[in-house]
Amino acid sequence: MKNFKITTTFICLTSTLLFALACRKNGNAIASETLSLKPINTTQSAKPRKVLFIGIDGCVWKAITPGNAPNLSTLMNTSWTSTNALAETPTWSSNGWSGLFTGVSVTKHKASDNSFSGSDFVNYPSFFRIIKTSLPTMRTASVVTWASINNFIVATNDVTVKVNSASDDATEKRIIQEITTNNTDVAFCHFDNVDHAGHASNYRITTQMYMDSVKSVDARVGRILNALKARPTYSDENWLVVVSTDHGGDSSHGGSSYPEQNAFIILNNTAITPQLINTLPTSVVETKPNSISALNFQTNVYGQLPALNNLDLSANGSFTIEFRVRATATTSDPVILGNKNWASGSNKGIIIANRNGKIRANFGDGTDRLDLDGIDLSDQLWHHVSIVVNRTVQKAIMYDGGVEVAIGNISSIDDLQSGIPFKLGQDATGTYNPYFTGNVAEIRMFKSALSAANISANCFSSVTSSHTQSADLVLYTKGNEGVGNVYNGTLAAPAISILTNNGASITWSSLATAMFYRKTIDYHGAPYLYDVAPTILKFLGLSRPANYDGQSLHNF
Repeated sequence: MKNFKITTTFICLTSTLLFALACRKNGNAIASETLSLKPINTTQSAKPRKVLFIGIDGCVWKAITPGNAPNLSTLMNTSWTSTNALAETPTWSSNGWSGLFTGVSVTKHKASDNSFSGSDFVNYPSFFRIIKTSLPTMRTASVVTWASINNFIVATNDVTVKVNSASDDATEKRIIQEITTNNTDVAFCHFDNVDHAGHASNYRITTQMYMDSVKSVDARVGRILNALKARPTYSDENWLVVVSTDHGGDSSHGGSSYPEQNAFIILNNTAITPQLINTLPTSVVETKPNSISALNFQTNVYGQLPALNNLDLSANGSFTIEFRVRATATTSDPVILGNKNWASGSNKGIIIANRNGKIRANFGDGTDRLDLDGIDLSDQLWHHVSIVVNRTVQKAIMYDGGVEVAIGNISSIDDLQSGIPFKLGQDATGTYNPYFTGNVAEIRMFKSALSAANISANCFSSVTSSHTQSADLVLYTKGNEGVGNVYNGTLAAPAISILTNNGASITWSSLATAMFYRKTIDYHGAPYLYDVAPTILKFLGLSRPANYDGQSLHNF
């Protein structure tokens, strides 16, 4: 049942790319001393077909401007270019590169985090397997700076050459060798420094570090394309040049936001008419009514949970934490719920924080940490948050209204028991600044990992004894008392005490603010990264495997 709708349009094209497109449409060249692989009139059908695939990890397409990245900008302007391409969620590099190579979605290749735990490249191998099987005499090469691509996705027997480089410099040198001296037919190279700069600079195109990293890789692309064009046999060959990235970025990546999903794909070949594909997604947010008398968490007001001896936070313990939350401030990183000192994310314990308007679930064992970023709280709606730690499969999963928004491998994180009780609206010290500002209710803790189906079935209703895992509840409070300094326990669960510092007052409000139900997004036919593999195969005259999710982006 819907209460109201909020329609939004995401990001806009930068003026630089619009300018580049306008120049092309008007027949004007953009001033640049860069290589332009423009279509030629020579018939290509009889010429040997070859592929150069350049991968740039973590490259936000808006950083590609004529002034900052002239080679890539010119290539985009003379190619079929999608700036609205989509990486699947969770937006980890494992998922992006696996989709690009296998032609299938994450539900099949299962590389949902960078450990590649549980991935399936036996049934869903890289496109190099199809090339090796169908065109065994072709020389193929995969040269990467991020070794995981070659270690997990590209099988050794499927390529002629497989090189894990120590640096982007080494990758550039070797890929140029492959397309010149070694006469490779299908070559892939991967550059990693842009992603490193993105992590250090929040993927902001206003950050000089990030823009400089894109400028540097652009120079590499220019040198590679110049080496390609300088081949003595280049005019007698039919080359497909592909450039893509594995994900976008928004402060970080790994979540489900559109900036994190937003990738780009460039296809350059004489048979392809230059075209810019840039239709942006639109979304509709559906909500459910939610009337409640809720406590106002604010500076110096927080909750103290009792000792939860039945909640197993050891390295072998599975559990589920659920609550409804509405944030009225979205700056810094106040704690919604936690049992540790938030001064460091590696400290032992759990923190669920409102980090600049987005929920971060942090898990630390005293040495290592795992962060899940997902739910957007900037809308000031109520959100039903579910955090599941399943030690059987070693996954930590975040849900928003029963819909998975983030997942991570928790196998490297040990005991989460800090020895300090959980607090509500504060970290375990009770003095972290700032305090959480907003409302929290319907708090549930289970000593088991709830399934996705169970969460979805129960997230918009109160828990009763008919809940299939009600026996696993170690804490449950509706938090709807309307007055007082306690959240009463429900179903015989213990209560939560509301505490104050510095003489603060405890206040309650009658709220009719709606609860987020789901966001429906129309991507208007935007391509997915898994469309690249079938495009490469189509160009080489090879049939698309029946189990592919992707489709060729051009008929050639």
